[in-house]
Amino acid sequence: MSVVPSVFRKNRKRVEPLAFHKKRKHEDRPSTAADEWRDAFERDRDRILYSSAFRRLAGVAQVAAVREQHLLHNRLTHCLKVGQMGRRLAQRLLADDEGFDGGLARDNRQSLPDIVEAAGLAHDIGHPPFGHAVEGVLREKMNPYGGFEGNAQSFRVMTKLAVRADKYDGLNLTRPTLNAILKYPRYREAKHKATEWHDRSHGQKWGVYRSEARDFAFARESIDDGDNAPGVTCDGRCGQVRSAAAVLMDWADDISYVTHDVYDYFRAGLMPLNVLGDSEERFLEFARNRLEEQKNSNWQEFKKAYDVIVKDVPLVAWGETREERVWLYEWMNRLITRFINAVEVKSPSMVSVRSEEQYLAEVLKQLTFFHVIDKPKLALAQEGQKKIIGELFDELLGAHDPKAGAAGSLKWPVLLQEFYKRMERESETGDYLWADDERSSRAVCDYICLLTEDQAVDLYQRMTGRSVSQGSIFGAWFD
Repeated sequence: MSVVPSVFRKNRKRVEPLAFHKKRKHEDRPSTAADEWRDAFERDRDRILYSSAFRRLAGVAQVAAVREQHLLHNRLTHCLKVGQMGRRLAQRLLADDEGFDGGLARDNRQSLPDIVEAAGLAHDIGHPPFGHAVEGVLREKMNPYGGFEGNAQSFRVMTKLAVRADKYDGLNLTRPTLNAILKYPRYREAKHKATEWHDRSHGQKWGVYRSEARDFAFARESIDDGDNAPGVTCDGRCGQVRSAAAVLMDWADDISYVTHDVYDYFRAGLMPLNVLGDSEERFLEFARNRLEEQKNSNWQEFKKAYDVIVKDVPLVAWGETREERVWLYEWMNRLITRFINAVEVKSPSMVSVRSEEQYLAEVLKQLTFFHVIDKPKLALAQEGQKKIIGELFDELLGAHDPKAGAAGSLKWPVLLQEFYKRMERESETGDYLWADDERSSRAVCDYICLLTEDQAVDLYQRMTGRSVSQGSIFGAWFD
C-alpha cells in the first residue's frame, strides 16, 4: 500500500509502505485508491472523531451539569478545543524549529499536528458521567480490581471498548497516536518518578490498567528514557517519560480548561474577576493550602503569577454588552497567545513549558476551585451525583449472577452483556485472565463510563424506583 503524507502532497511523491512509526497493532483493511490521500495519522483522528464514545461526551459535564441553561462548556466542546489547541502548538513548533521532529521519523514530522489533535480529542473519552466529581466513587469501587483512573479508562476505550471492525477490539490506532494519548504512561503500582513541579515530561498520576498490558507494550515499544535500550519490548517498566505529543496535548488540556472555565463562570456571575481584591486574603490562604499538596511547587512564583492576573482583570461586573464581550475575548486571546508561546523545544524529540506560564494557569485553576467548584451550590449537587453513580454501580453488579451462566446476565443492558462476553474471550485466549468478581466489576465500570449523564440518571431511576432532582446550581437558594 502506498500512502501520500501531507508533507509530500505538493510534489506528489510516492513513499514507502507504512513504516515502524505508523505501525498499527492489528493488520488493517487495505486502503482503496479513493482514500490514499489520507495518511495513517489523519485516519486516527477521523476514527476517534466518528466514534460513538466521542459523540457521547456531549452529554457529560465539564464542571457544572450539561442541563444548565447558561451556555457552558461540556466534555465534547472541551475536547474539541484541546484538539485544536494541541494542533496549533505542534504547528508553531514545527514552523519555528526545522530540527524539531517530536520523536517521529523525519518523513512523518509534519504529521505531528494530526497526532496531537487526535490525542486531544480522545483524552477525556473514558471519563464517567458527571466528570471528576464521581471518579472517587469508581476508584473506591474498583480498588480491589485494578483500580480506576479516567486516563487509563480513555486508553481502554481506544484499545478495547470502541468498535470499528470485527477482527479486533478498539480503533486500532497507530503507535504514535496511542503513545500521545498516554498522559501518564505507567501502571498503578509502578513507583512514581519524582520530578520538578513544572517538568511536564512526567505526569503525577498513573494511566493504564494491567488488562491493557499488550496495548501498552505496543504503544511504548521503542520508548527510551535511559532506563531501557531502544527497541526492547516494554513490559510496563520502560520508563515514564511522555512523548512530545503527549506533553503538547497535556498543556493544551490545561490551556483550554483554565481559559474556558474562567470565561464561562465570569459570564455566569459565579467568578467576580472585577472584585478579586475583596477576597484576596481568603483566596491566597485557600490556594496556599491546596498547593502544599503539590510537591515542589513554589509559593512565591504562584503569588507573582496572581499579581499578573489581578492587574489585567476587568473593573466592572459582567453585563453582556458588546464592549464587555470584546474585552473578554481580547483578554482570553492574550492569555492563550502567551500560553502557546510558552512551549519551547527542549531537544529534537522533546518540548518543555516555561514555569511562569504554568503558574499563571495554576492561578486561574485555583480561582475556579475557590469561586465555583468548592462552593456549596456545586459541592452539594456533586454529592448527589456521587450517590447516583455509586448506587447504580451496586445495582448493576447485584443484578448479575456469574454462577448462572448466560442467564445470569439477563438483567443487564445488552451493551453491558457484550462487555462481559468480550472479557470472557480475553480469558480464553490468554490475553488477560479475569477472575469472576474482577470481570463483573470491570464490565460494570466500563458500561457506566460510556453513559451520558441523562442515561445514567434514567437507568438509576429505573433500577431503584427513586426520582432524582435536576435542579440548577444557578437557581440554588443557598450559598
